[in-house]
Amino acid sequence: MTMDGTIHEILQSKHFRDGVEKLADKLGDTRNNVHSLAERAFSEMVTCHDPLASGAYKVLGGLLSRRYRIDVDHDGLRRLRELDKEHAIAWLPSHRSYLDMFYLEQVLQQADIRPSFVLGGDNLAFWPIGPILRRAGVLYIRRTTHDDPVYRFALRTYLGHLINNGQNLCWSIEGGRSRTGKLRPPRYGALRYVVDAVWHSEGPEVMAVPVSVVYDQLAEVAAMTAEALGGSKRPEGIGWLLRFARAQESRNAIVRIDFGEPIKMRERLRELERDPRAKGQEVERLALQVCHRINRATPAVPTAIVTLALLGAERALTLDETIDALEPILAYLRDHPTTPHALGVQPQDPGWVSATLDKLADSGVLKRFTEGDETVWYIAPEQHLVAAFYRNTLIHLLVNRAIAELAMFMAREHASSGDLLESIWNHAISLRQLLKFEFFFASRAEFRDDMLAEVALIDPEWEGRDVAAPVVTNEQLELWFERSRPHLAHLILRPFFDAYRVVADQLAAWPHDRPVVKDRLLQRCLGFGRQQVLQKKLHSAESVTLELFRNALELAEHRGLVSGVGREVRKRRQAFAAHLRQVVDDLERLSRMQRQKRTTPPPRGTTRTARGSVSSTT
Repeated sequence: MTMDGTIHEILQSKHFRDGVEKLADKLGDTRNNVHSLAERAFSEMVTCHDPLASGAYKVLGGLLSRRYRIDVDHDGLRRLRELDKEHAIAWLPSHRSYLDMFYLEQVLQQADIRPSFVLGGDNLAFWPIGPILRRAGVLYIRRTTHDDPVYRFALRTYLGHLINNGQNLCWSIEGGRSRTGKLRPPRYGALRYVVDAVWHSEGPEVMAVPVSVVYDQLAEVAAMTAEALGGSKRPEGIGWLLRFARAQESRNAIVRIDFGEPIKMRERLRELERDPRAKGQEVERLALQVCHRINRATPAVPTAIVTLALLGAERALTLDETIDALEPILAYLRDHPTTPHALGVQPQDPGWVSATLDKLADSGVLKRFTEGDETVWYIAPEQHLVAAFYRNTLIHLLVNRAIAELAMFMAREHASSGDLLESIWNHAISLRQLLKFEFFFASRAEFRDDMLAEVALIDPEWEGRDVAAPVVTNEQLELWFERSRPHLAHLILRPFFDAYRVVADQLAAWPHDRPVVKDRLLQRCLGFGRQQVLQKKLHSAESVTLELFRNALELAEHRGLVSGVGREVRKRRQAFAAHLRQVVDDLERLSRMQRQKRTTPPPRGTTRTARGSVSSTT
C-alpha cells in the first residue's frame, strides 16, 4: 500500500476517530485541530516498501558497508524464518553502528523473511538518504516528543496499525549507539507504544527477537569515544555521510549477527501482569529480559579477547606473552556455560592471535615495535578508550566471574560471624547492586546459582569441604587464587568502580546547602578524573567518560543521594563515597595479591584443568 493509502486507512478507522475525540477532550482542544495535527504527524512518519527505493537503499548500504564481511548465525536464521510465517516479529538489535539495521535487514531478506518497518531517529532524515530510506521502510521519529501529545498519539496509532496488520518491526532497544562497547540501558519509549499495541491487537502473536550485532573493528569508535570524553557530536548531514563513507575504505573487518531466544510478547506480558513484583513495571521487566538475552547471544570476537589481554598487561607484549595471557581466558570462555557458542577461533593456533594483533596495529589501536630482538605490541597513546570499546563487547561474559573473585576476597577481608558462603553471597549481591545500571544481570535466584558455579570453578572441591566459620584462612584464599585462572576482577570491574568513586567523591564535595546541578557535576567529574589520571590516583583514563559518570549518577539518584539539601544528605553522600573507596581499595589489594601469586607455579602433584582451576594427581 502507498503511504497516502495507509494514512487514509488510518484516518477512516474507528480506533483513530475515538482516540481523537478522547484526546481533544483531555487537551481542551477541538477535534478538528487534533485531527489535523495528527494527520500532519502521519505525513512525517508513515512509510512503505517501494521496490525502487528499497533497491537504492541496498546499493547505498553496500557502498557504506563495503568494509565488512557478514558472519551470521544461519541455524538461528532458519528457525526465525519459520516463525515469520505465522507471527509478527519485533527485531531488537544491539546498536554499535549506523550500519546495524542495514546488515540485519540484509541477512533477513536473503533468508526470505518479510521486510521490517525500521524505527529510526529523524536526525538521519536529511537529503539524499532521508527520502530514500523513508520509502524503504524506515519510520523516522522525532528525537523529542515530550511536549507534543498529539504526535505521541499519532505514533502509537501508527504502530498499532502495523501490529494489527501483522507487520514486522525493528528498532534498537538502547535508543542510541553504545559509546563504551557494552549494551546500554534500554529506552522504553518505542517499546511502550508497541506493548500497548500488542495488548489491544487482535492480530497474530508478536515475537520479540533479541539480536546481537558485534564488529571486530569499527570505524565509528574514535568519534564515539571522543563524545564519551565530553566532545560534541557532529550533526548528521551530507558532509557527515561523505566522511562516513570514506572511513569504510578498509575491507578486512567482520560483523557478527546472532539471535537470542525469542519472547512471545503477549504471553510474557500476561505473566508479568500476574506477578505482583512486576506491578506497574511490565515494560521495564520485558526490556531487561530482552537485553539479557542479547548479551547471552553475543560472542567473544578475537579483537575483544586480544584487547582484554593487552589492557590487562599494562605493557608491551610479545606474541608468546600474548598467547600465554590469553590461554586461561580462552579456557574459561570455551568451557563456561554462559558463553553462547564457539569463539570462531582455534585457541591452540597462534595464527589468529598474530593476525588480530596486526589488524589492530594497522587500524592504529595498537602500536607495533619491531626494532628489538622480538616484535612487541602495546596500546597506542590516546587509544585506551578505543581498545576498551572492543574489550567491552565481551565483558558481559566475564562479569560474574569478576564479581565472584572480589566477593570471595571481601568475605576474607571483612570477616563477620556466619557462614562463608553466605558472606560471599552478601558481598556479591552488594556489588551487583552497585553495578545494576551497567550490566543486565539474571534474576536474583539465577544470579545466586551463577555465583555458586563461579566459586566451584575457583575451588572445585568447595561443596565437599567443611569450612570453619566465619571465613576461610588467608592461606586458603591465597591458594585458591594461586591455583585458579583467569584473574578477572581488576580487569573487568576496576574501570567502573574507579569512575563511580570519582562521581561519589564529587557528590560528597558538593555544597550541602545547594541543589545538585547534574551537568555541572558531570563536568567537575571530568576535570577531577583527568587530574587523578595525571596524578596516577586513577588507574586509567578509561574511567574518565561521561557514559560511566552518568550511570554512576543514576545509581546515586536511585539511592536518593542527588536531590535534596542539608547535612543529613551530605552524610549519606559521604557514606556512599566511603563505601566505593573501600571497594576500590579491596580491588587494588586483590590485584596486588594475584600479581604476586601469578608467577608462582602450582604445587607439585597438581595439574591445571581446562577451566582454569586445578585438580590433584595424588
